[in-house]
Amino acid sequence: MAEHETVSCPRCNKTFECRVGSILRCQCQEVTLNEEERIFIATQYSGCLCAACMEEMKTKYKEEQLKRNNF
Repeated sequence: MAEHETVSCPRCNKTFECRVGSILRCQCQEVTLNEEERIFIATQYSGCLCAACMEEMKTKYKEEQLKRNNF
């Protein structure tokens, strides 16, 4: 991947600039994920998600964990 590349989110198809070459300036740095959340997302999608989808997947993971803990 180039230093900065316009990519499409595999979840919502929104385009965004992936800054893997300047990761601290990338939009994904806005979202804090723990290791379990990263694994949850990685098992469903390859490639970078947009920040909005990362937040939504983080919420989805938490909701699924609550459901599992309540049963």
